[in-house]
Amino acid sequence: MPASLSNYLQRRLLKWLDRRVPASHEHHLNLNSIFILPSGFGWSFIILSLCLFLLGTNYQNNLMLLLSYLCLSIMLLTLFYTHQNFARLALKATPPSPFHCNLQGELQLQVIPHATAPTKTCNGVLAIKWLNTVRPMDTTAHASNENISVAQQTYSFSLNGNEVTDTRQTQTLSVPLPIPERGRFALGRLTIACDFPLGLYKCWTHLDFDQQVTVYAKPQEGPVTVNKVASSNDSDSVSQVNDLTSNEDFYALSDYEVGQPLNRVSWKHVAKNGNWVSKSFTSLESDSFVLSVPSNIDVETAVSALTYATLSWTGADRLFGIQYKGLNIAPAHGVKQMHECLSALACLNSHSSQASSTSNKTVSISSIKTEKARSTK
Repeated sequence: MPASLSNYLQRRLLKWLDRRVPASHEHHLNLNSIFILPSGFGWSFIILSLCLFLLGTNYQNNLMLLLSYLCLSIMLLTLFYTHQNFARLALKATPPSPFHCNLQGELQLQVIPHATAPTKTCNGVLAIKWLNTVRPMDTTAHASNENISVAQQTYSFSLNGNEVTDTRQTQTLSVPLPIPERGRFALGRLTIACDFPLGLYKCWTHLDFDQQVTVYAKPQEGPVTVNKVASSNDSDSVSQVNDLTSNEDFYALSDYEVGQPLNRVSWKHVAKNGNWVSKSFTSLESDSFVLSVPSNIDVETAVSALTYATLSWTGADRLFGIQYKGLNIAPAHGVKQMHECLSALACLNSHSSQASSTSNKTVSISSIKTEKARSTK
């Protein structure tokens, strides 16, 4: 019962924050997005001031009364300056780069000039932690962030403040992003706090930067089957081609022969030294392979094995594709092919035989764990 009550209160809090502080790539703090209360040290200071006031009244000591009034004045002034300093903070998030679930990603936050006070900067030390690492996509679902086994660690960042003389320079804060599951996730809210200047008050806010990140599976060597794709021109892998826009790569330069098409002439060499040379191209359609895993292998083991094979084949600059449980990716090579394969494998649903490499559905950690629990029954 206490756990369900806590989850209910958390969902209500997130709904209220969605209305009060909407998600955005860029946040300029204002009255609606800032919360402020005395810190532990601040409450102690208030109690001390009240004790001084009571003692001064009881013993009719004017100096003690004056000291209590001075302490209360400091509290009121600090309240104003703490809020004013934090209200100058403006942050902009850049799209996070994909990472593997056995590693730790980063969310890059840029400290930018505030819209209402571009010449004034926020000072002090920012304490940043994740309120919820991933954003729950379905607020009516029973699954929520209680299933995320991620330690909510606080990260401290010292702001440059008045040290930055050039307003065009921006400070970047790298917030660690621990997500132990593969998939595509919508990032949750960050709790950002500051107690500058005296630590008597704590200002904080909960910001949603409306970012998504793809978490690749953990690469692990496994039983991968390699099938060669038949090519129609394997016998002529290096050829003189007439269409320079075809799917072929530059191979070498050779002496120009009379009768060859002029569109193969390297005119830069002709203009430079007068030597007529022609370009040769190599076809990329030969030696194409498709990677797969036997269907009797566990899904997570298969995905990890195909992830490892994708990284290995990309490092060797070889043509490869993937075929597994309805996932069909045509053979290609390069970094673009690697990210396409890794993203498709990361978002592969263990319950669906209809997986697509172009699927952009956002999932949450809780939903993945729920599906895992069902699959093991």
